[in-house]
Amino acid sequence: MTPQTDHEKIAFFHQQGYHIEPNVFSPEECDHLISFSNEFENAKSGTYKPQMMPHRTNEYFVRALKNPKLVKLAGLFCKGEPVGLQTEFFFCKPGTRGFSLHQDNFFVEANYGVFLSAWVALTDTSPENGGLIVYPESHKEGLLPVKKLDLPAISGQDPNANNEACIVPDKYSPIHATVPKGSALFIHGHLVHGSNVNLSNGFRYVLLTTYIKAGEKFRVGKYAQRAVVQLV
Repeated sequence: MTPQTDHEKIAFFHQQGYHIEPNVFSPEECDHLISFSNEFENAKSGTYKPQMMPHRTNEYFVRALKNPKLVKLAGLFCKGEPVGLQTEFFFCKPGTRGFSLHQDNFFVEANYGVFLSAWVALTDTSPENGGLIVYPESHKEGLLPVKKLDLPAISGQDPNANNEACIVPDKYSPIHATVPKGSALFIHGHLVHGSNVNLSNGFRYVLLTTYIKAGEKFRVGKYAQRAVVQLV
């Protein structure tokens, strides 16, 4: 059963480690974000590498980070007042290799339960076009060990996407998420997840926004250069 009330959503998120919220952005808002993305340097260059921190150069992405539905649920899930931390725009052109299995807090190094991500589908996403793979309940393990990968770099993916992969205990089974356009998949900071190869003929546009409970510590990161964004 799909969670309907705030109480049900909170309970599901803390039990499963994720939650899909429909209709966070309208189709028109999704189309606007995609249109603005054409002005990013990584689109103009044709590499289509994910664009880090688009909210620092485009006011529309600031408004996306501050979307009231995203902010409300982020606060409920982190049990406090949230602040913004990061945005990243994924083009995922046809043929793009998926993000290896990982936990977001491997990079952010926040305390348990105070950091989360919202993976906003700007087009319909499915396993065929690079949709997410999630391991329900794996967030309960805390940070898991990783193994180094020996994969060649590719131009259209985040540079940290395939450096290592999370070692997932056998008791967890993956599901392949289908996320409709305008919906957001909220991800607990310790939930193991990755993404599929885009085997379709179209781009799989996604905006990632991340949030942390106000006052909590986090890793800035050499590549991401995370910084707090006040949401009110």
